[in-house]
Amino acid sequence: MAAGYIPVPEVALSKEHSHFMTFRVSFDLGDSDLQHLAEVAQVRQSAARAQPIDRIVASAREVYLKGVQAHLANFVKERYSRLGTMLEMADDAEWRLGEGDSQRLVNALACFSEPASGASSALLDQAIMIELVSRDLHHDLEAYQDFCKFRAAQISKRHSPPGTDREQWLSQRRQMLQKRMHKRRKRDLDAAAGPVRRLFSLFGL
Repeated sequence: MAAGYIPVPEVALSKEHSHFMTFRVSFDLGDSDLQHLAEVAQVRQSAARAQPIDRIVASAREVYLKGVQAHLANFVKERYSRLGTMLEMADDAEWRLGEGDSQRLVNALACFSEPASGASSALLDQAIMIELVSRDLHHDLEAYQDFCKFRAAQISKRHSPPGTDREQWLSQRRQMLQKRMHKRRKRDLDAAAGPVRRLFSLFGL
């Protein structure tokens, strides 16, 4: 029985003019596949430990840029957009992650410390790694995206520049979202078993 399942969203293919058809593609990752990916992540994380955080972020950004600039299917580009969100989290001074959460994010970005070549197969391998890492960061990414939506809406409503008042209303929402993130993450980890729990442990997330 496969340990991991990677669903691929529906893809619309143009046939003629306004006629479209869709189909669904999926594939399974067995224990050996997950183990291999975890080992790759460990090697990259180990190499990244000797590097400053800004270098780790820069390497992950290089992977991201190669992915979004390549001619890839939309479902692959969507995976790269998740890496883009991780990078935004790392750069956002107003998100203010705690030490443990910051380390989780650095560990995740370190999985991409080895830039992919421009080959489609290498870019797809990175997309699979993004899929797996972003699954463990699902609640982190969701909380950050909710924070960004709230911030944008409030800035538009209040027309307030950065300052004490802005930090006050941002702080309240940030604390609420990060608390929710921790609660949901713990719930999912407590419910996980077998290969899933091992995978998270091997990724160092």
